[in-house]
Amino acid sequence: MKRKKMTFSLKMLWEGFRQCKMIGIFAAVIIVLGAVLAPVAQVIEMSASPYHTKVVYEAWSANPVMLLVLVAAPLMTLILFHFLDSRAASDLYHALPCKRITLYLSYAGSVLTWVVVLLLLGTLTSLITCSFTHNYIVLLKDSLLPFATSIFCISFLVVSGILVSMSITGTVFTNILFSGILLFLPRFCAFALQNSMVRSLPFLTDSMNMGFFRNGNNLLFAGVSAVFGITDSGTVAEDVLSPGWQPLLYTFLLGLLYFLIAAFLFCRRRSEAAGQSAPSRLLQHIYRIVVTMTICIFIACMLYMDIVNHTARNGWFMYLILYLAAALVYFAYELITTRKWHNLLTALPGLGIVALLNVGILLGMHMVQSHIVAQRPAMQEIESVSFCNTDGSEYISSSSYLSYQDYVNLECRDIEITDPTAITLVSYYLDENLKTWEESASAYEKKYSTSVSDTYEAYAESDESALTNRNDVYYAYNVIIRTKDKTLNRLIYVPAAETEKLLSALQSNQAYVDAWRNPPEEIDGTATLSGQTGVYYLSADQAEELLQSDREELQTVDFERLYQQVQNGAVDDTWVSAISYSFRKNGKLYTLDCPIYEGMTPKTAKKFYEMIYEAQKDDAAFLRQLTENSDKDISYSINAYGGDDTAHAGYYAFASDTAQLNKDAAVQLLMQYVQDRPMQAGESYVTIYLWPDEGLSDDTQSLNLQLSLDDAFFSDEKTTDLFDIDNYNEDGLIDNSGEDGLG
Repeated sequence: MKRKKMTFSLKMLWEGFRQCKMIGIFAAVIIVLGAVLAPVAQVIEMSASPYHTKVVYEAWSANPVMLLVLVAAPLMTLILFHFLDSRAASDLYHALPCKRITLYLSYAGSVLTWVVVLLLLGTLTSLITCSFTHNYIVLLKDSLLPFATSIFCISFLVVSGILVSMSITGTVFTNILFSGILLFLPRFCAFALQNSMVRSLPFLTDSMNMGFFRNGNNLLFAGVSAVFGITDSGTVAEDVLSPGWQPLLYTFLLGLLYFLIAAFLFCRRRSEAAGQSAPSRLLQHIYRIVVTMTICIFIACMLYMDIVNHTARNGWFMYLILYLAAALVYFAYELITTRKWHNLLTALPGLGIVALLNVGILLGMHMVQSHIVAQRPAMQEIESVSFCNTDGSEYISSSSYLSYQDYVNLECRDIEITDPTAITLVSYYLDENLKTWEESASAYEKKYSTSVSDTYEAYAESDESALTNRNDVYYAYNVIIRTKDKTLNRLIYVPAAETEKLLSALQSNQAYVDAWRNPPEEIDGTATLSGQTGVYYLSADQAEELLQSDREELQTVDFERLYQQVQNGAVDDTWVSAISYSFRKNGKLYTLDCPIYEGMTPKTAKKFYEMIYEAQKDDAAFLRQLTENSDKDISYSINAYGGDDTAHAGYYAFASDTAQLNKDAAVQLLMQYVQDRPMQAGESYVTIYLWPDEGLSDDTQSLNLQLSLDDAFFSDEKTTDLFDIDNYNEDGLIDNSGEDGLG
């Protein structure tokens, strides 16, 4: 009797754990092997080349095989609770001397215990493996817990969804079918409705995707969306596998809700339901309607978009076919699950409910549309605005790899602008945009979208007056509008003549200036240099030193100069290189390219070139030795570039061959102009790559150098004979005839 009163049993948990051991042990072996082999394979590939930099790994990159847990957990659940699909087995389990809740909690607990065990094995193995490969791989240890927690929460949600399904159905087919419906249908419906709304209302961005209940917070749905490329808000794998606290909390709470519902249904379930598609005819009608509506929801969304765009009349026959197909699915489900033809007649009235639901969806979407269009806050109602982009284009990067411009745009979303001029312009042009759309969708597209393409043409023609003084050319801004009781995301087109007022409001905001001047703090050990010739000689410590120097100089740079260089592509400064490093914002990992400029960060640029010069000095001396005395054939590739600050800016010379370097005319000519000193930004330089089949020496298999080059190289008459020469200046390409200043 004491056992009967228990709500949880360790013995039953162990029994369930034991029944799942085949799947569990197989998954454990694969996960441990993945945790070892993935980093080792990366190290083997990197060690094959003398020119490599450390790679930064999040936990999911170090062992993606841990995702196997998401397959193992539902399989274990289906196996342990399979007795619910057999009348005899169901009677046997329900006759055990324990309460149903004890059976439910103990068996479900055994599945979750396996999940925890697999995650611990994978995490610890990854940690140990990467500790032995630290010279090649930097494992971000702060990503281990979010990754493991994400997999646990998704597994918990999937297991709970399956348990709900198995408690209300009685066959394997309906178990799996309704598990998918429970886990995905609500979100796919929300996504379909939102996506059709955004596509129909071009001024709407992701305002319906904000807050705790947004699609991205459901990690299971977000993961499936990322895999199949149906993301609605830029959700990518990193967002799912290394999430912040909100997605983890939402997914866990949703899983807990399903878990509690499943517990209630499991305890109320009759043994007679085993082997039946539904416990009663009423539920059979409901299940059939739900299955049919999974198709109809997408048809209704397509129909709504055509109604808004006034094109529904052209596609009436297509919609007739689609709804007939949905009706076929409706009857096919009844036939498959009951295998009785006469049940089709009793199922016929349910089609009326399906029709009413479709009409209800269309009316509901129309009401939502009217509400959205009516949201036009007056200037007095707006408390602040923020800009998700400041370059006048519609594009907003959703990648975790950021240029400096992308980083500033990311920061701008959190900068609240209260300037009255900016607020007035946002309010006025939002109203104007909506009035144009209400006139007709074609008028909206003609006025704004066509004008945007004109803007790019004006850029190409360098017609600045066409960009700054015209009211028929519009820039697009993704704006967050905050009032006392709501937050709106809108795409607003503003005339080019008015954009300076908006940008001046931004530039007068100290937080915006600080975003430009203060790159974020790095995660220790993640700094690497961009993949250009020469930087492979520099160590991680040197990259770190350059990053700190670069950040210090950017903090004191003239804001207007930096803004014009990065935002508008000014050419009054020379780009030297970029330092890539990782940082976190709101729990998400980003990689930023922090630029080094000759004029704005001169100390860093000088230090960069001096480091490369010192690091490759021995190899440069070895190169001179090879060009003076070499008895073996060596393959080479030479790429010479005219410096931006020289008379041959835009010039490019190329040569490649296999020969003894001391006898090769092109190499000998080049070495006359190679300078034995650190490079300087804006001057000419050359990259040289050597790779003999048997290696250059016992210690050196190849050379890849970046060296300073005297600009007179491009004026030498022999250069046009021995090298292929191009000129990428505005005047176009030159040929090898020696004209255009060569020869």
